Amino acid sequence: MKVFIKLFFSPDGPSPLEILPKVKDLGFKPVFGNYDLVRDVKDINEYMNLVKELHESLRGTKVMYNLYSSKE
Repeated sequence: MKVFIKLFFSPDGPSPLEILPKVKDLGFKPVFGNYDLVRDVKDINEYMNLVKELHESLRGTKVMYNLYSSKE
């Protein structure tokens, strides 16, 4: 399963270049298209842990995000 993320930045928060290392540390890779980053997960448990880690990683940054998953 693939997990895609689209990030929404606020001018009152950190720059996208400061946020990118946070999500790359979680295993996401930049992609072109409708979403900004993608990562493979093997099952629902890994997905749930990833969502928790992502949310904690972005807490306090004023960055909003949207997740999309696909069985590709």
